[in-house]
Parts: sequence; C-alpha cells; structure tokens
Amino acid sequence: MSVALHADAPLMEIDLDRLAGNWRTVRGRYTGVDLGAVVKCDAYGLGLEPVVATLSAQGCGQYWTLDADEARRVRACAPEAEIFVLTGLCGASPQVFRDARLIPVLNSLDEIARARDSGALTVAIALDTGLGRLGLRPEAVRDLAAHGLGGLRVRAWVTQPASFSAPEGGGGQDLYTRFLGLIEPLPQAARSLAISASVFSRPEHHLDMARVGSALYGVDTSPARTLPLRPVASLHAPVLRVADLPAGAGVGYDGQYRCPKPMRVATLGIGYAHGLPYALMNRGAVRFGAHAAPIVGGVSMGLTSVDVTGLPDGLVAPGARAEIFGGHQRLEALAAEAGLPANVVLSATAAVCRKRYHASRPGRPVAAGASEESLP
Repeated sequence: MSVALHADAPLMEIDLDRLAGNWRTVRGRYTGVDLGAVVKCDAYGLGLEPVVATLSAQGCGQYWTLDADEARRVRACAPEAEIFVLTGLCGASPQVFRDARLIPVLNSLDEIARARDSGALTVAIALDTGLGRLGLRPEAVRDLAAHGLGGLRVRAWVTQPASFSAPEGGGGQDLYTRFLGLIEPLPQAARSLAISASVFSRPEHHLDMARVGSALYGVDTSPARTLPLRPVASLHAPVLRVADLPAGAGVGYDGQYRCPKPMRVATLGIGYAHGLPYALMNRGAVRFGAHAAPIVGGVSMGLTSVDVTGLPDGLVAPGARAEIFGGHQRLEALAAEAGLPANVVLSATAAVCRKRYHASRPGRPVAAGASEESLP
C-alpha cells in the first residue's frame, strides 16, 4: 500500500531508526527485569503497526495498549508478546482476553469480581497512589487482601506516578514507599512503577517492570535534565501564498494581528484541524531552515500565517515547506509556546497528518502503509 503524498498538505516524517535507537538507549539505562513499550492511542498517533514492528525487531516483548481493540492489533504484529490493556475489561467479556492472550489491568473491585467469577485469568491490578484516576484506593486494597483473588493470576501490580515529568520530585520517594506498602499484604507479583522519566532519574523505581512511551518517541518529559534521546517525528507544512502587506493590514479573523510596518507574510497549509494548537495565535514560530518565522494572527482550521519579512530571497515561496517541529525546532519548544505538554501536540498532529516512514535498512519490518518509496 503506497503512502499518498499531497504537496498542499502537512506531512509528518517518522524515523524508525531513531525509534529503535531510543529503545536501545532506554534499555541500556533500565536496571529492572521487563521493559515494556506504551503504544496506546495508536502509538501516540505515530502508527501502532510500524512502531510495534520496529520495536519487536529490537527485542521488545511487552506492550501496553489503551483497549482490547488496540491490543488485538498488537497481537497481529507480535504473536508472542505480552500485551497489557490499561483500561481493563472496559465492558468486554473476560473470555475476549483469554482468547487473544491479553492481560487486562483491572482498576476496581467490581472489575476484579467480574474477572474472578469468570474463572482462571491472568491479570494486572492497578493501585491509585495519588493520581486520582484509575486503580484501587487504599481501602479497596485492604478489602482485596481480606477477600482474596480466587482463580486470578496477578502478573503485575501497577501504579502511575502523579507527575509524568518529575516522578523524583514532589514526594517521589513517598510514592515509592506508599506503593510498596500497599502491595505488601498482597500476593507476590511483578511491581510496575517506572515510566519514561523514572528510567533516567529514579533507579529505585525500576523494580520489576517499566512502561515507557514518551522516551521511545524522543519526547523529553524531564525539564530538569536533557535526556539522551532523538526525536522520532518531524512535521512540515506547505507554503500556499506569500504576500507583501502594508502597515496596518490585518492578518486573521477580526484583525487578530495588525502589521506594525510593511511585512511579508506567508500562509501555510496547516491549522487546528491538523492538530496545531489554537493557543499559538500570535505566539511561537515555525522554521525555514535555521530562520524563524513568527506566527502572526490566529490558527484557523486549515491555515496559519507567519512573518517571513527579511528572510533570504527565494527561501520562502509557494511550494516550499515550513518546519513546524523537527531538526531546527524541537516539539517541546513549540508545545511550551502553546502552554501544552509535548505529547499533546505530538498525538494531536500525528493523529490527522499524513505520515511517511523512514528506515535505513529496507529489510526491517515496516508498517502496512509504508511503501518502499517511503524509505530513503
């Protein structure tokens, strides 16, 4: 299946070699037993099949998905992998999980009772240690310890730190202690606490099992340090028009920007329908090579205007492409201008923009949808 490329549409380039390299980097830092890849939400929008194929070729044997449908897609790519489903049974029959050899992460006593009543089943169980979302609160853990698990085999006890960027700060040690204290009266199973940032900052959090997503995709979630990761995705948008505007001219709806002097303004074929944050109105910039072009006016559904005044002649013209994020501007910097975590911008743009995959070795497994013409 060929990837259809359109000159007038945004294009996300995905470097599978960098994905593989990030896996090796994380693997080299992790001191625990099992390292799993988080591929929920279509691998953060990057494409579940190419991501799983690439990571499996690197030796990854454990995946964490959002729901059973995603988990079945992973099973088709990785027949022998261990696959966890973070939203648990979510209304599905426990038999669905047995048939596909999936491991639901159970999040409530009611779910545990449903699974227990269905007979033997391998599960993971989530504990809420302060995030306030899914998982058993301490009183529910005590109830579980008192009433037992029946025929359930617990593969792992799982918790999620309340900060994805700084698990070592704001009571990080309390989290570690609280988690181990909660599971102390429960049957022995693997302990899963570490996420991407934990792998690089808190070796004691590594325990038996880690779940990493952001780090694999080259997203730095640790503002206190620079992680040795390479961005996997870059995004470019086409220039549709370049116009010389007089002082006082409006740019965008309702005069969202007024030219303070004569300006050259380029209109790009990208907008909030492509995942570009609306909050970038008159904020942030795109890049033409090493040159910044500030965003002027609002981000509309499919168009965004940028100031290219003073850029070298011939650099910006219809058909040229502006870098939204990539080699000259990191995703994290653009997201910060919008007041958003980097993964918000990555997943939003990746979910809707056309993609082209690159790998240096054509023999590497690549997704359906990435043709030979996609490879350099």
